Amino acid sequence: MGMWGGGGAGGYSSGIGGQRGMMRGGNRGNDGWDEEYLGKPYDAEVVRKMIPYLRHRRRALLIAFACMLLVSVSIYVPAFFIAKATEDALTGNAGRIPIWAGTLAVLGVAGWLAGMAQQLIMARVGTQLLYELRSEMYEHMQGLSLSFYDEMEVGRMISRLTSDVTVMQELLSTGSLTFAADIVGIAIAITLLLNADWELALYTLAVVPPLIFVLTIWARYAREAFINVRIRISELYGNLGESLAGVRTVQSLNREEENAKRFDVMNQENRNANIWAGTLTAVVVPLIELCIAVSTAAVLVAAGLRALGSGSLPSGEAATIVGAIVLFILLILRFFEPIRDLVMQYTMLQRAMAGGQRIFEVLETVPRIRDRDDALELDDVEGHVDFENVQFHYVEGVPVLQDFDLHVEAGETIALVGHTGSGKTTVTTLISRGYDVSGGAIKIDGHDVRDIKRRSLTQFMGVVLQTPYLFSGTIRENIEYGKPGATDEEIEAASKAVGAHDFISRLPGAYHHELHQRGQNISVGQRQLLSFARAVLAAPRILILDEATAYVDTQTEVIIQRALRNLLQNRTSFVIAHRLSTIREASRIVVLENGRMVEIGTHDELLAKDGVYARLYKMTYEQEQDASLGEDEAAIRRRRGDLGEAAPEPAGGK
Repeated sequence: MGMWGGGGAGGYSSGIGGQRGMMRGGNRGNDGWDEEYLGKPYDAEVVRKMIPYLRHRRRALLIAFACMLLVSVSIYVPAFFIAKATEDALTGNAGRIPIWAGTLAVLGVAGWLAGMAQQLIMARVGTQLLYELRSEMYEHMQGLSLSFYDEMEVGRMISRLTSDVTVMQELLSTGSLTFAADIVGIAIAITLLLNADWELALYTLAVVPPLIFVLTIWARYAREAFINVRIRISELYGNLGESLAGVRTVQSLNREEENAKRFDVMNQENRNANIWAGTLTAVVVPLIELCIAVSTAAVLVAAGLRALGSGSLPSGEAATIVGAIVLFILLILRFFEPIRDLVMQYTMLQRAMAGGQRIFEVLETVPRIRDRDDALELDDVEGHVDFENVQFHYVEGVPVLQDFDLHVEAGETIALVGHTGSGKTTVTTLISRGYDVSGGAIKIDGHDVRDIKRRSLTQFMGVVLQTPYLFSGTIRENIEYGKPGATDEEIEAASKAVGAHDFISRLPGAYHHELHQRGQNISVGQRQLLSFARAVLAAPRILILDEATAYVDTQTEVIIQRALRNLLQNRTSFVIAHRLSTIREASRIVVLENGRMVEIGTHDELLAKDGVYARLYKMTYEQEQDASLGEDEAAIRRRRGDLGEAAPEPAGGK
């Protein structure tokens, strides 16, 4: 397997993997993609981009806003009526007390109904926004180019689609109006205080400037603390995910104890980060309580000094002072509540704005592979494929393919061979326009692939990868993946054509047998047969096999080789393979080296040249003989000269 080995995966890894790391490394400097980025408490750009999603819901939002105003009035204004009732009680004007009591009751009921309506409306709007954003993001992410996913980890994209969208929903459904209600509440409280007694109001508000100063300093430390918490939990989850995903390797190398120590260190760092963040949060809440106490004391002292300075007060004026004290004490309690809420919402606002920024960065990412306005819609494909002096690079200045020129007739089978990293998988990826060529052109039936609608192009193509990807669900659902709505007869015929029907029939439930994630409850060879059946059912005109027999045993390979003959028949096929039988049966073999085509011809023609292919063939052939004969017997036969070009075909061959 070694020399052409891992051809697809190896070529992909060298061509994309190493260079992909370079691209990803550069991208990580962009805070927009970083999990550690919390953002500003208010980002006008994010808010502006959210407006189109809210515009068609403006009626519901206006009603919710009106309800919020009514709730704020029902919370803050009762202090005024309680103060008036107190004054009337002290002056003996008891006749108006029922009016104040009735007003308070009406405000309470109105506030309750308005609060319930606000919650229901915003919950509905938030849920609709969640649905709309997730649907739009999923559809957009499905259409992004492969090069985007070379640079971006899938886990981060899932985070964009789940947690970032959720925090935006939370901001809209609860946070936004809560924030607005706090601002409105502070405004109402200040207005009532100033209107009642501006001098006492100044005493009350005297603690606000130093409080703002302290909170400004606190916010800086809190931001760093919350970022650190996010970093530590991200590292912890990353380590946990790697350890569980690679548990077989961990156990085989006896790394359990070492990994446990490493996890314990990271867990302690996470604990310490959370303790510090919790400490900072704990500082704020008592600080607000201290401000309430200081403001209350200031009002009582100022009112008391005023009364003492005035000597004996008439009963009416004394009642007014008592009413003012009641009003101020009640409003002081209400005044600092929204400040405390705003402090507690600080991190949520940061997370929401950062999440919104990352969401819109994804939505505004333009696919590098886009259809032209006048792109062709193919009705049928014969299968002629022409590579005209194709140049390609993943990273500027690092060529992967150079001067690749090849003309393939419909129905031909082209085998691509070469060392790992020679560009084999790149060739097949360019055919389906996973990437655009850097120079030259690729044509299907005479049409440049860049002039064809990509969906129209790929519907006539089939790809079978080295590691078949199966989805959770039934075997039937996996086979019909490329042709939804296929009949049972069509699915069974495709399975029989590739030799998969027998093993499927033996499974519990047969075609309705449930597969685990990636088909882990069946063998690798069986998974590959299912991927062949899926390709046959889709009936592609152009077929790409990327090391499709790399990980199967000799017995399974015999079945797969029969399946391949059916699969390749009457189709233009590009095969990356190290198995001799597949290569020998190809119409032509293309030998790649460092991104250039160095040899092309049939198996016999290339062996006769005694060049690169002959050397690769001999090395791989000896490896297969060793595997089929056993190392000792193979060594003896090599010494006797029994292994060579005229030696018998190894097991699994033609």
